[in-house]
Amino acid sequence: MVMADEHSLLQLFAEVVPAEWRRWQEGQKRTQIYTLPVVVAMMLLQRLNERGTQQEAVHQVAAGRLDHLLAACKRVQEEKISLNTGGYARACGRIEVGVMERACDQMLAELSKRMEPQPEMKVPLLLLDGSSLRLEHVKGVLEDFPAAPNQYGEGYWGIVRWVAFHDLQTGIPLRPAWGPMFGAKAVSEQQLTEEIIARAPSGSVMMGDGNFGIFSVAYAMVQHQHPVLFRLSKPRAQALGAGDLLPTGERKILWRPSGYERKQHPELAADAQIEGRLIVVTQKGFREALYLFTTLPDPGEKVVALYGQRWNMELDFRTLKGTLRLQHLRGKTSEAVEKELLIAVVAYGLVRAFMALAARRAGLPPRRLSFTRAYGLLNAMIGKLCVAAEEEREQAYNRILDYMGQAKLPKRSKPRKYPRAVWYTRQEYPSRRAQNKASQSK
Repeated sequence: MVMADEHSLLQLFAEVVPAEWRRWQEGQKRTQIYTLPVVVAMMLLQRLNERGTQQEAVHQVAAGRLDHLLAACKRVQEEKISLNTGGYARACGRIEVGVMERACDQMLAELSKRMEPQPEMKVPLLLLDGSSLRLEHVKGVLEDFPAAPNQYGEGYWGIVRWVAFHDLQTGIPLRPAWGPMFGAKAVSEQQLTEEIIARAPSGSVMMGDGNFGIFSVAYAMVQHQHPVLFRLSKPRAQALGAGDLLPTGERKILWRPSGYERKQHPELAADAQIEGRLIVVTQKGFREALYLFTTLPDPGEKVVALYGQRWNMELDFRTLKGTLRLQHLRGKTSEAVEKELLIAVVAYGLVRAFMALAARRAGLPPRRLSFTRAYGLLNAMIGKLCVAAEEEREQAYNRILDYMGQAKLPKRSKPRKYPRAVWYTRQEYPSRRAQNKASQSK
């Protein structure tokens, strides 16, 4: 992984936001403190701050860390910027989701464009996966993103389904796709995947687990000229002839849609098919055989080794939900939820970009560094990157990269002795008022 000009990362924000700023400013009646560049920068700082409150973001403005972005309005010139959060909150509400989507695409594209793949990779390899996030129990949010039903009725928290592509080497994401997980307008992960394929770099390899290893998804990717690598479910692999390859083997196949798939996707062409290879692997430690389909020309051993790195996507989701506090979105409207999700993805991509540069300096793969430690370093020192003095910014920038290069993950000397499992996540519900409890006990 290389970067053409690593210092240009300092200028990234100033390069990609002005176009959207001009469009947004046309609708404003007068010059304001909270212009689009200021609001987006504050939202990023808020997400990168461990407390993550609006008050912390306003304090960043009061401390002079965004002076270079502030417009020349009266309150700025007289140094009478209010510390109340109301103006910032209203400014966040004025920004349309479409504006945030374009700014998100531009910033993530700039980050990805600066990162070139390793020579042996030749093209980017994108990890694909989906997850779900909890939302606030608010009427408008629940109408767009209903709660999960169970045997007792509807649940409490709204749920949003979320699908994303992340770069295998650096972890830098593309803008995700999302939609309701339950209700009349519920969307599947496969539907969301077909929505985001067009955002991927040309010719990039796409890799996913068995949930995405279906004909319609693979065909859509191949139609966009993307090589694919998917795990297949056992029944699907058996229908393609995997039984003849057990315990280990591979062969070329023509994958055609089944009758059921054609019924679900009537838009498929009559001659729709994918030419690729079916690979079956049985190894010690596997609970069952591994069934893979790929259009890559690489040897089977390399394809299996590549798929072994798909687990990085699970770690990325855990980091986004835990370290960046994305497990539960706090927006009180659907638009606020979507903007919160977008800015969190941009903040995550920014930290990953810093990690990639630090890893290059240290001669390490980017995934070898700890995201949590890198995030903590950036959170502690980001104020130095916002000062007016160029020399001071440069010193802080180099110091951050040097420290991040030392934040290496430990190497396991022995395999884990406990089975891999999902950690329990406690869900806290709002407590009822005392009088409500008393009335219910009667």
